[in-house]
Parts: sequence; C-alpha cells; structure tokens
Amino acid sequence: MSSRKTRHRLIPAVALAVAAALAPASISAAARPAGVGIPSVVTGGVSHVQATSATLLGAVDPRGAATTYYFQYGPTIAYGKQTTPASLPAGTVRVKVGQAATGFLPGYHYRLVASNSAGAKQGKDRTFALTKVAKGKFTLTKPTTATVYGGALNVNGVLSGAGNAGRKIVLQESPFPFLAPFATTGVPIVTSSTGAFSFHVARLLTSTQYRISTLDPRPLYSSLVTVDAALRVTLKVRTSSHKGLVRLYGTVTPASVGARVTFQLRKAVRPGNTEKTSERTSKFATQFSTKTKRATKTLSRFSAIVTVQKGGTYRAEVTPTKKGAFATGDSATVLLHSAPASSKH
Repeated sequence: MSSRKTRHRLIPAVALAVAAALAPASISAAARPAGVGIPSVVTGGVSHVQATSATLLGAVDPRGAATTYYFQYGPTIAYGKQTTPASLPAGTVRVKVGQAATGFLPGYHYRLVASNSAGAKQGKDRTFALTKVAKGKFTLTKPTTATVYGGALNVNGVLSGAGNAGRKIVLQESPFPFLAPFATTGVPIVTSSTGAFSFHVARLLTSTQYRISTLDPRPLYSSLVTVDAALRVTLKVRTSSHKGLVRLYGTVTPASVGARVTFQLRKAVRPGNTEKTSERTSKFATQFSTKTKRATKTLSRFSAIVTVQKGGTYRAEVTPTKKGAFATGDSATVLLHSAPASSKH
C-alpha cells in the first residue's frame, strides 16, 4: 500500500521535471520566426595562394535570417586569427563565400563560422596543404612600355568562361615595393557582353602591381600585372655663336639626384631576324653623358656643354640611381647640327 502511494507521488514530480526540461526549448522555438534556423556551414578549400596569403573558401546557407560569417585560422585548432566578418541577406539557398587571409601558412588549420538570430554554427576544421589550385579565368594585357611618371594608363583584359558578361569587377593595386595588401582603387565597372573590360588610371606615381577582382561572395582574382613608372625627362637646347657648340639641359621628375644622364643619337640599323627585332630600323647610341643635380624637392636638373660631332636626332635618357620604384625615362627628341669639319679635330 505504501509503495503505491509513493509511486503516485513520484509521477507528478517526474512530469514536472520533464516539463521544466522541455520549457526552454519550447519558448526558444516559439520566439524564433517561422522558417528561421541556425545557419548551415561548410568549410571549403583554399585558392589564390601567394606567399603568406590565400583565399579561404566555403559555403553558407543563412536558413531564413540575415547571417554573419568569417573564417578562423591558425597553426593549431585554437586558431588565433580570423578574417573580417561579412554578411549575407536572409535566404534559404546555400551561398559560396570566400575571404582573404593574411599570414596564412601551409599546415594551418581553418574553419568557417556563421551565425544569425537562431544561433551559431562552426564548419569542420580543415588543414591547408600546398596543392595545385585552379587558375583564374582573367586574361590581362601586359604593358610593353613603361608609363611616364604622372601619366595615365589603362588596365585592359577579358574575363572568359560562363557568366563572364555583365560581371561587376574592381581594380586593385599594390604600389612598389609591392608588400602592401591589395586595395581597391577607383569604382567598380561591369564587363562587356564578351567579358572585356578596361580600367582607367588617371595618374601613375610609382611602379605598381595591379589585379582584377570580381565582387562575388567568393571573389575571382586575375593574375598580377606590373606597370613601371618611368622618370619624366625634359630636354632643351641652347645654341651658341660657335656652330656645333651647344648646351643640353633639362629636368627629371620626380627628383633623382646623381642619376646618370646620357645624350643619345638615333642611328639606322638593319632589321633583325626575330619577331622582336624584325621591325626595328633604328637605335639610340650614347654620345655624351652627365649626372643630375638637386633642384627642388620634386625635380632634379642636368646640364652639359658639348660639341656635336655628329648631327641628327638626339634624346636624353635618365637611369635612376635605384631601380624599382621608377624605370629609366627618355625625353622627346631634338635635332642637333654638327660642328664644322675644322672644329671636329
């Protein structure tokens, strides 16, 4: 009899405990909007590996609510680093995502993390090993000559493959010495119906590396193209009462003190037998030289008094003291007359 009473007393107690355990879940589900769930997360592979940076890939299903995502990475499963959080609008379709990770090395662990109003979810941990990565579908036109300091240029190319038309893309740059992370310059443009594009750069102030990036959650990058900034050189001539005796002078921008200046005469040459030399009909040969001197913070000057032994078309060529930030620059040509035969000896 007593055991029955005890059994009857326990039943309500068990029921209350079960109800208490279920209550928080029921309240949470009731407070959650219909159709909203914790994000679905998949950690993907790695692309665009360059030195100590790479793009980490993955996929996120927002499960009906605006979702924030980022990647964690580091030498162990404690990670220690993470990318800048990005967001996806509410939706129920899995979206491919990708983010750049700096200081990312072979052997590092990484995973994708996403959260919304329903909760957070971590993707599976993956370890990065050097493997062959897929090549991009961008083709950039490589410049054949340097761009004069302060001059304008166009970065042209084509995006091939499916979905290449009407794609929104941006131009990114990393100035010499090419150590800074790539940063977007200018405004986005849209590829043509054939995938062609052209970015205009108004002023080039130092040698710069460029690349193109799509504006997708998982960006597609082009290979790098380096545009050299050549010194801006001016050349002027002042004649004297003695025929053939002239003063050659000019400026170099930006300032490059101690740079070698050569005054070169254009000479006719026989065309070569290679594709590169077959159309060459002339070359410049050095006749005189000097060095630049300080003038202002922004430019240097040079000057030389010479006796012109061979008349013809001349130019001034200036080679910077340190190569890298700037390339050799040439002036426009000038016509010089030679000294009389008696003065050449």
